[in-house]
Amino acid sequence: MSAKLPGDGLNCVYVGVDATNPTLILRIRSFLKAGVNLTGFTFRRQKFNQAFEPDWNNVHLGETVDRNYLARLPILAKAVWRMVKERKTLRAADFIYARNLDCVVVAALAKTLTGSRAKLVYEVEDVQEVFFFQNLKGAIFRMIERWVLRRSALLVVMSPGFVRGYFATTQNYKGPWYALENRVQTEDLSERPAVEAWEEITDRVVIGWFGTLRCTKSMKILEEIAQRMGDKVEIYTRGYPTETGMEAYQEILNRNPNWTYENEYTIPQDLPDMYRRVHYSWCMDFLDEFGNSPLLLACRMYQGGYYGAVPLVVEGSEMVHWLGQHNIGHVMGADVVDSVVDFLEQFDMDAYRHERQKVMDVRDVFREDGSDLTGLLNLLRQKEMEVVALPPTGMTPAE
Repeated sequence: MSAKLPGDGLNCVYVGVDATNPTLILRIRSFLKAGVNLTGFTFRRQKFNQAFEPDWNNVHLGETVDRNYLARLPILAKAVWRMVKERKTLRAADFIYARNLDCVVVAALAKTLTGSRAKLVYEVEDVQEVFFFQNLKGAIFRMIERWVLRRSALLVVMSPGFVRGYFATTQNYKGPWYALENRVQTEDLSERPAVEAWEEITDRVVIGWFGTLRCTKSMKILEEIAQRMGDKVEIYTRGYPTETGMEAYQEILNRNPNWTYENEYTIPQDLPDMYRRVHYSWCMDFLDEFGNSPLLLACRMYQGGYYGAVPLVVEGSEMVHWLGQHNIGHVMGADVVDSVVDFLEQFDMDAYRHERQKVMDVRDVFREDGSDLTGLLNLLRQKEMEVVALPPTGMTPAE
């Protein structure tokens, strides 16, 4: 008899904003691997990974666009009706798991209209900029979200910082929540790259910036670092520049010979080859530097850390606290360019080897071993969920 999986017997309806998004794909697959019987209701966006087709039971809800909520409204309304037509699936669900506000609103309406008794779970990948606006638009979005929170059985966040820095304060949320971090899922991955290419790169320091290259301030900062340090540094990037577009990004490549771009990548297959040739992983984010950015825990922090790349973070961020628990990584000052340049000017390979080994010594903290998801599923089985106390922030940051 095979061992019982943590999700055995649980039926899930998963509502997602973009079926091509790598983190969404990983989340759905993790549910399936845990034994959850899952049906996806997903939108699509024309950004990246367009050849991908869901390999789970999926209902397509339509195509939406980034950062244009008004244009989404007709599509979202149709999505509610599309879900209502699948009322048997919703009524059979133990929980409805929805990522981000538009999806959870659709899910909440469909749940009500179908009479589903499933628990509504609201997952927050990022606290979008609009929720911090001190104007009518921001007030409306926060009001809609409070409506959702009152109807949700559980709030799931990618970072405890979202609760500490937004939900508990701005939204005065006192309900149950669970932190499900974007740790690396390592099934079918080699434990370590066969060749550690960074050891052979002795004429320059390589900074890797991977993922959705959406932070234009990071682009400007990295370009200034590249220009000031010349051939002493290489900025190595992979992913897609969603905010600037490829044409504008190409201009950065053309004027900086020490800036490398190797197109998009797949998770998890390409991660070992990417991180084996970088010394430091760029984990800073300034897209919403007075709201979401200091509260998040970047995927690249986990991915780079698992393969030994030493993370660079900026002071005052949630990542400083997270890494500080393990005394790894480097914290840069508010004047990021000067801070990074001064730091790199003192680069010593022997000292770096010691740093990288410290990261490798704790690599399991970056890996999802199944316990986080098991904890979530066990919580969802409970009739009443307890409120989780916020973790302390007074951790010692890495040197």
